[in-house]
Amino acid sequence: MHNSATLKTYQQARLTRDPRFDGTFFVAVKTTGIYCRPICPAPAPKEQNVTYYPSSVQAQEAGFRPCLRCRPETAPLSAAWLGNQAVLKKAVTRIQAGALNQTSLQEFSESMGISDRYLRKLFQQYLGVSPITYANHLRLMFAKQLLHQTQLSITDIAFIAGFNSVRRFNDSFKATMKLSPSNLRKKLHSQQSLHESQAIQLKLHYRPPYNWPMMQDFLQQRELSAIEKVTDHSYSRTFTLDSVNGYFAAEFDSTSSSFKVTIELSDMSKLLEITHHVRRVLDLNSDLEVIEKTLGQDKHLKPLLKSGLRLPACWDTFEAGVKAILGQQVSVKAAYTHTASVIEQLGSDYNEQYKLFPTAQQIVDGDLSFLKMPNSRKQTLHNFAQWYLDTNGEDLSSILAIKGIGPWTYEYIKLRSGFDSDAFPVKDLGVIKAMEKHNLTNSEQWQPWRSYATLQLWHSL
Repeated sequence: MHNSATLKTYQQARLTRDPRFDGTFFVAVKTTGIYCRPICPAPAPKEQNVTYYPSSVQAQEAGFRPCLRCRPETAPLSAAWLGNQAVLKKAVTRIQAGALNQTSLQEFSESMGISDRYLRKLFQQYLGVSPITYANHLRLMFAKQLLHQTQLSITDIAFIAGFNSVRRFNDSFKATMKLSPSNLRKKLHSQQSLHESQAIQLKLHYRPPYNWPMMQDFLQQRELSAIEKVTDHSYSRTFTLDSVNGYFAAEFDSTSSSFKVTIELSDMSKLLEITHHVRRVLDLNSDLEVIEKTLGQDKHLKPLLKSGLRLPACWDTFEAGVKAILGQQVSVKAAYTHTASVIEQLGSDYNEQYKLFPTAQQIVDGDLSFLKMPNSRKQTLHNFAQWYLDTNGEDLSSILAIKGIGPWTYEYIKLRSGFDSDAFPVKDLGVIKAMEKHNLTNSEQWQPWRSYATLQLWHSL
């Protein structure tokens, strides 16, 4: 059920095809049995023939199949239905990255420190489906995206998307789409010549506004040429995930509110998780309309807000931690000089042009004498890498027990990892200067978006 204000917003967004609402709700058409994104180019159906759903999985569970024209599986992910449930948000994030594809619900729940019964209760309460149903929906949607956008074989797509057998994939796909994967592929490529490619190309959408010039400027100032490249219209870098090495290049395309992303991988089974990482690095899932509305309630902060400012994230918590420690009490330029040295001395080669960011094991095993900094900070870096090996990055707050890591480092890691929208390095020099300059005193009213407030403060100086 929707209140009258929400329903009116949905109706207006649908009729105007407003891209700011792409992924925040879906439109199910009773007369055709399909559901669409609010930006679908098809002629708008009559209001009496429409039902609105806050998520695509709810539309699917109600018996509607995804539109082949607007492709709901490519809509930006939305977390509006999660409420303020931190546990649920964490579970959804993990499931979106494929965590339930190869493990049982009980094992997954235990890894989060909760019971599977409680997790099922949260999903039913906030989404109206079980975690298993949600995971299967994500697998199908990712498979559909790969069928649309790549030339991978159906067998490869089945396993990459997380299905344990091709038969199971075919049955599940046909039951949902009313069309087999092979028939869909024939429809898509009947007029195309297939070609072999080692790289996967996908289109990843976002909800406007997206201030690419400011994102590009932030990345350009911190560019580490050994692992990444920033141009006027693109960002590319190497990465490592669970011993799988790869490279992605993302080209900004404002006309379609998306990035054209090319991904190279040594193991395609990690493609779903890698795609999820890319979305986080580029901050494609955030709803800037909601964030900026909250921050704009502060009359002193509102004049400083720059529309569409996104949160540039490191590849993972470990990389964010290394950069934070190397950046303690030094300028941005000095911090990235230190980081460049660590990559050059300890990182493995990816190809003739690029290297890989060092792993925690490489830093633990490495000789850090080349770093021109106090020995105490080198020890902090070593201890952080050992912590990461021991914990796999879980329970980030426990790093505060490491000598040399204080509140600033902890908050900076949360902010640059992209996992926490409410990180706030209150002792950051730039934050202090900006708050004094603009007479800002109450940061609590910016919750739960203080990570974005921090970026706005940095850009205000």
